[in-house]
Amino acid sequence: MTINRVDHIANNTVKIADIVHRNFIHLTFAIWDLSDFLPLFHNVRRNMVFIECEEIARPEAIRVLVNEPTLRNYLIYSGERKPKAINEAWANASSTEEIRDVIVVIGRKDFRETSEHTRDLANKNIRFPFLERRLVDLITYSLRDWLPFSVEEALDALVWYLKKNEVRLSELKRYATRRYIGSFIDVLLYKLEKKGIVSASEMDPRYLAMGERFLRALEKVDNL
Repeated sequence: MTINRVDHIANNTVKIADIVHRNFIHLTFAIWDLSDFLPLFHNVRRNMVFIECEEIARPEAIRVLVNEPTLRNYLIYSGERKPKAINEAWANASSTEEIRDVIVVIGRKDFRETSEHTRDLANKNIRFPFLERRLVDLITYSLRDWLPFSVEEALDALVWYLKKNEVRLSELKRYATRRYIGSFIDVLLYKLEKKGIVSASEMDPRYLAMGERFLRALEKVDNL
């Protein structure tokens, strides 16, 4: 399925990507933010920048970013756990000296489902994740409590793009399986199809069948 979609990224995120490129020209990074999703969220008004790199490079990337003078107004942390400062109040607040914007540095094993460049990220070692990967990661990170908002916010973003037929479901499902939430996505798609939010004609019937089987199994567990 061919989808004509314009992905967005904040100007400040592009500047951060340039800093990463200058300092790590021989390493591959994937960089994205919440620009495409902020209008869809109900309780999140602040942007977050995600910097993904090989695990071995993560400590050095954090060190470089923390010591970069132009990033003094950012709270920079590793994605292994969420600092106490990143909470619901942070998500709803405007940027101030007390409540800073955030850069999250995350170790990744691969850079599949990313593009070599976009119109804004022209450096070849800086990649931009496809929409399907970003949607799955939002769900994954919210389930792990790495983000300052609930999984419902992430699901709202996914449903919005599904309604617009802008999600390549095979890409979504394949990546979700690698992120260990493939069964969750199967059940979700099955429930959305039953509610008429997505059409069965738009997806592989195996996803719906698997979702139904998982849902029925969970119902049996409830009856134990």
